[in-house]
Amino acid sequence: MPPAEEIRSLLQSLVGLTVSLPWKGYGSAIFLELGQLTPVVYKRYQHEKGEACIEIEWDWRLEEGARVLYGSSNSRPEIASGISSLQGTRIQSIDVVGDVPELVVRFSNGQCLRSMVMLTGDPMWSIKLPGGRWARVEGGIVRFEDDMPEQAQEEEPFALEEKIAARWGVPQAEPKPGRCADCVWFVHLDGDAYLLDYGVCASSASPFDGRAVNLNSGCPAFTGEEEA
Repeated sequence: MPPAEEIRSLLQSLVGLTVSLPWKGYGSAIFLELGQLTPVVYKRYQHEKGEACIEIEWDWRLEEGARVLYGSSNSRPEIASGISSLQGTRIQSIDVVGDVPELVVRFSNGQCLRSMVMLTGDPMWSIKLPGGRWARVEGGIVRFEDDMPEQAQEEEPFALEEKIAARWGVPQAEPKPGRCADCVWFVHLDGDAYLLDYGVCASSASPFDGRAVNLNSGCPAFTGEEEA
């Protein structure tokens, strides 16, 4: 592993870059495209990539002072809305800390992004540096490589989810005592994959019985676990 000072020196190329496009990927993964954007076409889907990029899969959180604003356990809409506030900010500092190498990124708006692996294995973050070199963790060691698989596998499901959300919207019926995501009758459409923010309502008392509903949908028949 490169010495800590060498790692910090290599990451310094990101300091001052603008977060040009923050976007939500598969599951709880987030991507921060930095600097100048370039349109890239993958199959029939056009996406913009930055001259550098920060990627964090699975576990992470966004802090402001002593508060956690949101994190990888929030819903997809909450994550997408939260990271959108990072657009236009600049990278103030970036570092790798701890015996288990976790990423800490500070932004010009005072917020701080931290990765935090919660499963057996390595922290699931990677960084595309200006010039195309990649930084990632393998076997508990920070490695810098000249090549790494791009985000193509992320872009197609991301585009699919956006198109479905545009078609289906967020059905609701008032009064709405709770969100469908917290209702015992909500059955997620894609199991544990959590690509889609949609599920099926299984409540016979609901106007949405047998229909697709959004995580943030709701109706008078909401039933929380404590009521079941």
